[in-house]
Amino acid sequence: MTRTPLKRRFLARAARSVRRGFTLVELMIALAIGAFVVAALYSLFIGQMRQFMYQDAQMEMHQNMRLGMDILSRSARMAGYGTGTLTRGPFGDGGDSNATLSAVISYDGAGPNGSDAITLVSMDPALVFNTYETAPPACSSTELHFVPGVNDNATKLAQLESQEMLLCVDYAGIGQFTSYMWSLTAAPDVTNGIVSIADGTSFSDFVANCSGTANLPMIMTCSRAEVATFYIDANDSDGIGSGSADHPVLMMDLDFESPDADDIPVVDNVEDFQLAYCVRPSGSTTECQDGGSDWQDSITSADVQNLYMIRMTLVVRSSRPELTRIHEDAPFAVENNTPSATTDHYYRQILTTRVAVRNLRIQANL
Repeated sequence: MTRTPLKRRFLARAARSVRRGFTLVELMIALAIGAFVVAALYSLFIGQMRQFMYQDAQMEMHQNMRLGMDILSRSARMAGYGTGTLTRGPFGDGGDSNATLSAVISYDGAGPNGSDAITLVSMDPALVFNTYETAPPACSSTELHFVPGVNDNATKLAQLESQEMLLCVDYAGIGQFTSYMWSLTAAPDVTNGIVSIADGTSFSDFVANCSGTANLPMIMTCSRAEVATFYIDANDSDGIGSGSADHPVLMMDLDFESPDADDIPVVDNVEDFQLAYCVRPSGSTTECQDGGSDWQDSITSADVQNLYMIRMTLVVRSSRPELTRIHEDAPFAVENNTPSATTDHYYRQILTTRVAVRNLRIQANL
């Protein structure tokens, strides 16, 4: 078929248009649209990354708070179990080994940045056994005896080690408990039913309850002593613990000494630990409501028998500062502690719980 001149001219014009390509204006428009799309995608990506980092920090803080508060709450609920409120023997309030050891000891503002600390005393509920003596043991006795085949005593005593603390309580007294603490001088002899203990008469508080012609009870309920002190470590220059100013750690001391290398880190990034105590004397009708006058920042050994509730607050912060966000948090003011108002880029969460000290309440009502 022969092409007409008109058709040939049309095809030639189309060929020239194809060879010519895009104009500069068309390229500029295309680049602008592409840049806009890329910028929008990048902004979306950055926003999603920030949200992910925020959620990750929130989850980390939430988990740390739950773990720390679970451990603290359990120890507070057990405080006083098997102690009769005051225990005679090693340790003692204020580091005085001749003073009775309270089931709860408070340290108001003794930690870094005004944080509090607390010592909680109880016996291990999983290892409880009863001594059995054929004759009343002397106060200076260095051995306690038990029947290995009764109530799985041998299995329980096999878990105790030399240098651990043994806590025993005498329930015979009407309206009161009397408890004693000894250091184990050797691992228990589970075959012969012998627990070797250090002579308790070197402590004046022990002698005040067991001396002269007095004797220890023939039957006492005993277990491993749990003396746990919780505090914040934020000092990396003393070589003790894993805490620092940028990485404060909630620690647990199990030997009632000054902070030392064998203390256990409990939770990372705990910035503040605050405590308040509700004391209810006999006949009091208070309900320990927040803001009430019954709450105290600290207690004495005389207050322990009337201690009704402990209010514990943890302030946990993120493990690293978020430098790209606009909002800045200052440290929280909790209880009677008002830290520096300087803002920084850390995220923070705060958790408060109230724990009824049930064992002290039970003993107070006997």
